[in-house]
Amino acid sequence: MPRRRKIEIKASELSCFEQLVSELRRRAEPANIDPDSLHVWAYESYEQELKNVDKAIQHLDRWIYMHNGQNELQAFDGGQLMTKKELAAALGITRPTLYRWLKSKWFTGCRDERFTRDEYYSSSAIRSALQNYLSK
Repeated sequence: MPRRRKIEIKASELSCFEQLVSELRRRAEPANIDPDSLHVWAYESYEQELKNVDKAIQHLDRWIYMHNGQNELQAFDGGQLMTKKELAAALGITRPTLYRWLKSKWFTGCRDERFTRDEYYSSSAIRSALQNYLSK
């Protein structure tokens, strides 16, 4: 994962500086604060880049073909319901990579919401999300 750019602003440059200092002085923990040392920072957001998506689609297609009929759980869209462990194996990626991919905006709506305790994902929804990523 690439480093995100850090954006730093001196608090003294903000219009709310006096209010911030007075609020800090009212609190018990920072007894003697130096107002010149106050800074505000934020990290730049970025879009998660998915690597080897075409290879992951090939792995998923092969996994579905090899495990056809072994999974009793069917998704509403006709795909197979898969756990995170199965999905990582089917895509040919590690579980930490899968967790990063699932946090990205590309996989919203792929989780089957019928089960509250366990997380299941539709194989056809995952495949279409990966196809959409490739065509962007």
